Amino acid sequence: MLNDRKKILFTTVVVLIPYVLMAALELALRLFSFGSNLELFVPSADPRYYEINRQVGERFFSTLDHTTPLTERFYREKPANGYRIFVLGESTVQGFPYDANVAFPKILQRRLQDMLPHRSVEVINLGLTAVNSYTLLDFADEVLNQKPDAVLIYTGHNEYYGAMGVASMEGGSIPNWLKRLHLKLVHFRTYQLIQKGIESVYRLVHPVTTDEARATLMEKMVGKNLIPYNSKMYTEGLNIFAENMGALLEKMNRRHVPVIISDLVSNVGGLPPFRSSRYENYPPADSVYSRAKQLLAAHAVEQAREEFLRAKDLDLIRFRASEDMNRLIVHLADSLGITSISMKSLFEQYSPNGIVGDNLMTDHLHPNVDGYFLMADAFLSSLREHGVPEKDWDTTLFKPNGYYRTHWGFTELDSMIAVIRIKHLKAGWPFQPEATVNNFRNTYVPHGIVDSLAFMSVKYVDVSPSMVHKKLAAYYESIGDLKRASREYFAMAYISPINVSSYYYAADLATKSAEYANAVRYLNESPDADTSSYVQFALATIYSSQKKYADALTSIDRLEKMTMDKNNYLQVQKLKYNIFIESGLKDEAEKVMAHIREMDPSFTANGGGKSLMILIPNKIKPYIEKAEALRTSGQLSEALAVLHEANTIREIPYTNLLIGKILFSQKRIEAVPYLEKAKREIKGDPSLEYCLCLLYLVKQDFPHARAALADLAKIRGEDHPQYKQLKALLDERAKSSGAVR
Repeated sequence: MLNDRKKILFTTVVVLIPYVLMAALELALRLFSFGSNLELFVPSADPRYYEINRQVGERFFSTLDHTTPLTERFYREKPANGYRIFVLGESTVQGFPYDANVAFPKILQRRLQDMLPHRSVEVINLGLTAVNSYTLLDFADEVLNQKPDAVLIYTGHNEYYGAMGVASMEGGSIPNWLKRLHLKLVHFRTYQLIQKGIESVYRLVHPVTTDEARATLMEKMVGKNLIPYNSKMYTEGLNIFAENMGALLEKMNRRHVPVIISDLVSNVGGLPPFRSSRYENYPPADSVYSRAKQLLAAHAVEQAREEFLRAKDLDLIRFRASEDMNRLIVHLADSLGITSISMKSLFEQYSPNGIVGDNLMTDHLHPNVDGYFLMADAFLSSLREHGVPEKDWDTTLFKPNGYYRTHWGFTELDSMIAVIRIKHLKAGWPFQPEATVNNFRNTYVPHGIVDSLAFMSVKYVDVSPSMVHKKLAAYYESIGDLKRASREYFAMAYISPINVSSYYYAADLATKSAEYANAVRYLNESPDADTSSYVQFALATIYSSQKKYADALTSIDRLEKMTMDKNNYLQVQKLKYNIFIESGLKDEAEKVMAHIREMDPSFTANGGGKSLMILIPNKIKPYIEKAEALRTSGQLSEALAVLHEANTIREIPYTNLLIGKILFSQKRIEAVPYLEKAKREIKGDPSLEYCLCLLYLVKQDFPHARAALADLAKIRGEDHPQYKQLKALLDERAKSSGAVR
């Protein structure tokens, strides 16, 4: 009996040893931060939010570099009034060839928030380039854990060549059960270690060639490129799509989450088939396409439309979903009681002769701007029709699609970036013969600043769209075109709403260019509009300047309920006093005056006038306090470093003023641009005008020196000793240089 027990114990230990070793290895790898956390959602830098994990694409890509999701975040704790939608799909959901500001989920979010102002609307874009139904199914449980009110789906074009598709370079040749096992194991660091080892060996045997490096992702993803209609591989792709999407939709049904799934739209009229060949009893795709064009020329529109669709289905290269796929989507939805919409029919409705072509598409399947607005409209209409999240919507808040199209954060630069991306795409396979090397990035010659910046964004991976928008805004500002500069910042805000300073800059420049309605709109659209003292102070100032005193006082009321330090609170009260004076409410103004004098006995009434927006953002305040302390103690270089760091977070006039004055005290001519930027906002500062005048004299820039001297005279008067001293110096320098007026 004892021997039997020993045998059992020995056998158990022997069996457990590999598992213990594996567990120890897994723990060690995690302890030393090897590998990646591949959860779909990870904590954001702001602890109130989750964000989409930038590494999540590693689940599906092992041979090629993984694709990345958009930068999206949402509340970790869903608000009581929250309305949360997740959008699943591929590159079309991401908004290609545009950036996040034109993706239809972004458009949908803006429209929903306007129509449901009592709700906190979140539309989270989970689109990922070069993936398919395997990815969507893999995301499903994690999406459901975040309590969605609805899930929207637009997928199917990548079913064959997307990661793990039957004809994909990424795992296309392995069995279906092994793909599912991989998606379970890939979260373990031990498995990732094995993957990296295999990948390293593969790279040694198959190093990346120059031609492969230049290839587009579209080219790289294709393993087996030719898939004839109704072939074994064609049918297998449809079956896998049905299996994966059926499982996904059943998961949603079990959790009672409303789903809206759309069929797929392609460019059928403006793009001939990529590859053609006769297969069994089916004609070559190019001959069918030619017949479609002949029928259209003969005004046989309905027959032509059917033939264009048939030519697309017979195309041997399956980058465009077939009509069988569309019928399958509708069948799956109907059989499971899921809502389906027809994007294809909507696009046909807005296309000449009902044939979708270049009027709404940028390439073979990605919509243009008008197309993306149509997509948002289609999903919005379906949500309203089916009462998600509520049956009664306030129709008085409805604005037509055209309103948003006109007022959107989208500029010529966005359009040019898209044009260049499409040119790059079409310079390679399958738009060009298979042997063609894509040299677009090395041969394209841009013309003009917009084209040049757009090309930089496409050519260099470390140059983001936001960076080039900011550069273009700076250029427009330098030539005095503040309206266009404002629009560049507004486009940046839509690309990355997390960075609220873009809304602030857009509003500030709109105010300076007298586009007050736009300034108000930009501020109100800022994600922190209701909680930001800066936004409400700016709104109160703009409303007051436009004599909209009731609106101004509403913003003041909101400000008074916010937590702020004594100095900022005092500025709010001074603005409130001015509003009461300007609106003729003198009794109310006197009450505010008495309150102000309790805090600032030196304050004197000036009869109203425009208020200077001098609220210092809370994020910047500690930097300014630290810099002031360093400056007072004579540590000027350290103070400059702190102020420059503050400017990387958010550039405000006061930091530029301090930088300029420190540089001036060091007798450095670099002070000029900082003081000039500060002067645009800060009026009535005699020391600023004094410094500028002296610096202009050093540069022998006499016209600007005279202008600064004139501004100093307005503040101090021509009898002031400082004015007299500067005037004498200016006259002397101008005379000696021969620049006397």
